Amino acid sequence: MMKLFNIKMILILPLLLLLTSCQDYSSMKQRLVNGYNGLDAYCLYVGRMEGFPYLAQPLDLFPEESKNISHTARVNARLSAFEQAGLLTSVQAKGRDGKLYPLYSLTEEGKRYYKSPKTAGFKGENLKDAQFCFGRREILEVIDITDRETDFYGGRTTETTVKFTYNLNNVPSWVNHPAIKALDAYNVDFSGDNKNRKSRVYLTKKGGTYYNYSTSTTIETVRLGYYL
Repeated sequence: MMKLFNIKMILILPLLLLLTSCQDYSSMKQRLVNGYNGLDAYCLYVGRMEGFPYLAQPLDLFPEESKNISHTARVNARLSAFEQAGLLTSVQAKGRDGKLYPLYSLTEEGKRYYKSPKTAGFKGENLKDAQFCFGRREILEVIDITDRETDFYGGRTTETTVKFTYNLNNVPSWVNHPAIKALDAYNVDFSGDNKNRKSRVYLTKKGGTYYNYSTSTTIETVRLGYYL
């Protein structure tokens, strides 16, 4: 019986070594460290607009949807919250209908955190979105690497899910302003412990390198075309 056990172990050990060698945790951690270096950890999406100054008049932001006013109302509510948090300031200006509306501009604090789609890491044409981005990830440990076959990316390929822990550094005080925390769009509280947080990233391989398709938290920057 002992001899049979030894034979099984002789057969299994090389397989275990092969599996563990395929999942190189230290190498993956270094890829994450390099990939997130210098990038903002979170972006709070404001809405679709040309940038600032921005006149918050109740006009549709999408010409093809002339009656879509709900998006405009949400944007105006967010702009008001960011003004209360000190990132925006406003004066009254005349709209197309002759009435007065808030004309928002960035404060000096707002200029530090405002990102256009291009500077926030997005790729694409005719993107006219505004967001305020902040924070830096300090990668602590890769805790799991899982591969699965999928057709999600337009063809049969391997998707790699990497779970990791990190510290969130450089969180500005305005993020926890009551007006920002009250917005249903974000539903994230940064007032607690920002150490040893857990997250995950979904990767595919292209040209021998990992391709970051998205992240697990919706307010994080989605870097289409961004390589780790």
